[in-house]
Amino acid sequence: MLGNLRDALPLFLLFYFCVFLMYLGAIRSSSRLSGYHQNDRGVLFLIVVFAVLFRATLLFSEPSLSDDIYRYLWDGRLLIEGINPYSYVPGSSEIINLRDAQYEFINHKDIGTPYGPLTILIFALSQYIMNSVYFMKIPFILFDCLSIVLIVRILTLSGISKSNVIVYAWNPLVLIEVSGSGHNDSLGIFMLLIAIYGIQQRQRWNSLIGFTLALLSKYFALLFLPAILKSMPKKDWIFIPVILLAGFLPFAEHLESHVLNILKVGSAWQFNDSLFSLLLFVTNSVPVAKTVVFVSMVLLAALVWRSQWPPVKSAMIMIGGALMLTTTVQQWYLLWIVPFLCFSLNRAWILLTGLVMLSYHVFIRYDADGVWSENLWIKLAIYVPFYFLLLSDAIRGMRARLIRNNDT
Repeated sequence: MLGNLRDALPLFLLFYFCVFLMYLGAIRSSSRLSGYHQNDRGVLFLIVVFAVLFRATLLFSEPSLSDDIYRYLWDGRLLIEGINPYSYVPGSSEIINLRDAQYEFINHKDIGTPYGPLTILIFALSQYIMNSVYFMKIPFILFDCLSIVLIVRILTLSGISKSNVIVYAWNPLVLIEVSGSGHNDSLGIFMLLIAIYGIQQRQRWNSLIGFTLALLSKYFALLFLPAILKSMPKKDWIFIPVILLAGFLPFAEHLESHVLNILKVGSAWQFNDSLFSLLLFVTNSVPVAKTVVFVSMVLLAALVWRSQWPPVKSAMIMIGGALMLTTTVQQWYLLWIVPFLCFSLNRAWILLTGLVMLSYHVFIRYDADGVWSENLWIKLAIYVPFYFLLLSDAIRGMRARLIRNNDT
């Protein structure tokens, strides 16, 4: 309806927040309906049917908020041509003959692909079947739908109402970033959910393979390492690097450049961050701020390791900590925490999946004069309500626990 969303960004944001308010209302309504009926199959059926319809309506929408999908097409084409995507950046003169009409839409042509082997394989399979932006979305929409199925299974095993899946299934951010922009994170999320389901079912091979495939899809899954290691016997730990080695083996010749590229991007980019900006303001030193972030994540991993938390809580704490501390929070990075909100209904994080869309404001000036500049007031509008609600709910939870302990 709006066509290129970057050309109508204020109108899109208005529409998005209207939809987000309806989404919040739907979460509350589904909880009430499930409370009225011991069997919530009817509610679940409606949630799943509309989830599929929402995704179908966005399949043929133009991925105008992100041009990442053109890199997917490029990487897939390289692999089909027998070229290791880790070998060359898109701007390399050695592969100039492969440039086509889609080449001009590729972002950061001087940076090598950041994607894992499994994700690149999916790119190639999709590209082999049809050279189309819209067709490239299909596998990631399918993985997105499969994640809904797994979330329902995990909710059932956890003794939580299956209708809570609405938090993920109808989340506007998930719909826009996967079905609209075609982001590949749904593949890694699905594999991570397989790992969690395997842990719950005490199926060690399913959990191990799911985790390693998640890593081969997106390196963000590394955050789940403490939880996966403590869930399996130490003698099985060796299988993780073995499976990873097998996955990277076809790309081994240029793997070093791929690793250096990931480190380069991680060290150079800063966008839509929260606590890191605060650390940088206090310390006035990027190395010091990054050291604090690294130490904090190590301590958080140690806390997860020593805890008795279930895998869904461990995943949420590690992913949430990383999103709060990292230097870059692209809108689609938040997709990784949304499945776990089905188990906790954390109000602050649910709110953030709506507010984060404001960070697209950078396109207004960028499209006008080519300057990528964040507005401090908009960043405050995103994160102040989030941290206020996060802290207030945490304090409220602590008080409730103290009252229960005093009563006993």
